[in-house]
Amino acid sequence: MKIAYSTYALQTIDPLEAIERVRDIGYDGLELNVGDAWPTAASKLDVDARKRLCEAFQRAGFPSPVLMYLINLCSPEEDTSAKSAALAASCQLAVDLSYDDRTPVVTTTLGSHGVEWAECRDEVASRLRPYADIAADHGCIIAAEAHVGQEFNAPEKAVWLVETLDHDSVRLNYDQSHFHVLGMDLHHCAELCAPWSVHTHLKDGYKDEAGKVHFQLPGDGSLDLDDYFRTVSAVGLDLPITAEVSGQIWNRPDYDPWSTAQQCYKAMRGAVDRLSA
Repeated sequence: MKIAYSTYALQTIDPLEAIERVRDIGYDGLELNVGDAWPTAASKLDVDARKRLCEAFQRAGFPSPVLMYLINLCSPEEDTSAKSAALAASCQLAVDLSYDDRTPVVTTTLGSHGVEWAECRDEVASRLRPYADIAADHGCIIAAEAHVGQEFNAPEKAVWLVETLDHDSVRLNYDQSHFHVLGMDLHHCAELCAPWSVHTHLKDGYKDEAGKVHFQLPGDGSLDLDDYFRTVSAVGLDLPITAEVSGQIWNRPDYDPWSTAQQCYKAMRGAVDRLSA
């Protein structure tokens, strides 16, 4: 089983340095965050920069990168034209950085409507379809991530959305942490999400007594990594498992990006090795 890292945790790091150092730690791949504040935002990468990035990924022996951009595509109060442009630019970047037979993937969130899921799910599906068409026009897939704190926050909802939309360019990003903090069963979530997932995130977390969510690094909380890797293997999730460090962590004043990356790798690699033993 392959494990990967995300530059969501490396906002201030040059991407070429990130590729080399993540490879040297031992990871098998690297997700690129392409939000506006990152050096890999589509608007910041000209043709030559894209070529250099692509070559660096190939030298590292990594697969073509999955891109991450938390656009909150379906939030009703936001500018759809701006989000359409952001998605189209990200999809084009994913295509430009693709050099293998994997379909380019852009993972993102859907945002919140401020009402119950039953009240907004049809509108969410309707709002998502034009974005799915944009992805299809670029030969890409949107990986929608169910997220705690939004209405789209459970595996049943994720499966409903993909099956209802019935669009080849909409699949899932499976991040168990958002289900784990809500007390949902690991095997149940993995079994539902695996058939529709094209990307993953892995972190840990919990809810405090006041109901606030606190995210943690993989291995730092109550999500049993041995059980996690055993489960995703059993349900046939044949994807790299990508460590995602929450902004709650990388915004801390004492945050060290490389010791954090090493800590995530040690915890995840240990679980994978025990699974293989």
